[in-house]
Amino acid sequence: MPVRKFHSLAEAGQVQKHNPGTEEFSRSLRSVFHFAAQFAASNKFPPGVTKFRSIEEAQAQRLAWMRRT
Repeated sequence: MPVRKFHSLAEAGQVQKHNPGTEEFSRSLRSVFHFAAQFAASNKFPPGVTKFRSIEEAQAQRLAWMRRT
């Protein structure tokens, strides 16, 4: 998907929009989802907050999480 640059908001309003159900729309949508997946957080760590008694205990748990993936 090419990058478009605009000099004003008036130029941005002239962009051709794809109608749902067309091949161009599907291609654009796939491109957006592919781009978003590259920046999505991986599920290496469980959600929430975990408290540890020492730095060593926290590092051991982090290593365990890393080995799990």
